[in-house]
Amino acid sequence: MIALVDPLSSGVFLSSALRERGQDCVHLYEERFARTARSDMSAPVLIASENLADTVAELRKRGVRHVVPASEFGVALAHDLAAALDLPRNEDDTAAARRDKALMGEALRRAGVPCAGQATVGTVNELTGALRRLGLPVVVKPSQSSGSDGCRVCWSEADAVTHFLDIHQQTNLVGLPNDKVFVQEYLQGEQYVVTTVSLDGRHVVCEVARNVIEELDGLPVRRYNVSCPSLGAAEQEVVSYTLDCLDALGIRDGAANADVRLTCDGPRLIEVNARILGPVLHPDPYFAAFGSSQQHLLAESLDDPASFKAHFSRTYAPPQVMGKAFVRCWDSGVLTALPGLPSVRQLPGFHSVQGLPRVGRTVRKSMLTKGRTGIVYFVHPQESVVRKSLEALSRLEDDRALFRVTPAPTTGSGCR
Repeated sequence: MIALVDPLSSGVFLSSALRERGQDCVHLYEERFARTARSDMSAPVLIASENLADTVAELRKRGVRHVVPASEFGVALAHDLAAALDLPRNEDDTAAARRDKALMGEALRRAGVPCAGQATVGTVNELTGALRRLGLPVVVKPSQSSGSDGCRVCWSEADAVTHFLDIHQQTNLVGLPNDKVFVQEYLQGEQYVVTTVSLDGRHVVCEVARNVIEELDGLPVRRYNVSCPSLGAAEQEVVSYTLDCLDALGIRDGAANADVRLTCDGPRLIEVNARILGPVLHPDPYFAAFGSSQQHLLAESLDDPASFKAHFSRTYAPPQVMGKAFVRCWDSGVLTALPGLPSVRQLPGFHSVQGLPRVGRTVRKSMLTKGRTGIVYFVHPQESVVRKSLEALSRLEDDRALFRVTPAPTTGSGCR
């Protein structure tokens, strides 16, 4: 029996991958997700007790042998439960550093791994002092959140102060208060995402991809990414650095994904997430490009570790290139049509589209990388073909040709 904690994003497909292998799962939700839990019919469901010992006793009674975070929300609780049950897990003394970006940087420094300049601030005075040390521009964001929530590139002290005041003490995307705000040196260079699955302190690289990120009104917006067909010298450097970061953060078992910038001084970590990559990423395009998915590799490591260990000796050489775009609707209102979708489906290398909003539903403009208005996947042997199709998709978005939105009707108390 494997317990998946807060399976709210790509954890849905992790659950499916485990069931495909004949593994029994229990979905454990925190109380704040009780509404989602009540509608989950895909596996037995438990609601975590406020008393950790009660939840531990229930999992022990069910014979649970692995406790796995199935979203960013579940990272901390999954570790605490695995520790209480004395089950395989990442290292205990770096648990907090795997959730808090400031502690993450400190852990890297202690391990001798190069990292960006940073500060954690709780007042405007602390912020201005950090700006004097770090210089400008900086990235200001919550210490504990995800999906680019509350993240802004600030090019002036006034911008940094304004954004600090906007997010300080607000509740972030993962439900935690921003009592401290993280300030990080702005890193110039190409950005990569590296996904991994680890077992007993050894790491398998699932995907290395380049991100295309645009800064819109100070917000870093991830338009799309393209997997690397092979690892050249630059990518080898990024991967080696990423594995050093995993070791420094005590990631020994399970999935992780890291955002890394390749600067003129070498790779520098933006953040590591000790969980499968989100938001809700369908495994099928990954199978088409890589022959597997991160969810399925993690399921294999949990179900058949001896078989999984064969991946340690395999080189990164995916048969095809995969690109994915987190499409965004630049207007808020009622979705009345998807006029650009036929053109998207005809682009070379088109594989599939997932999570598009239904016509007739309300959509809201959002800069977050959460896939709320759909994810489009392309798979093709040639990287240039994938990139051209993704660029064409971006033009459709920017021309507002993908979605047709009308203003949402307003309600009032006028006479009829």
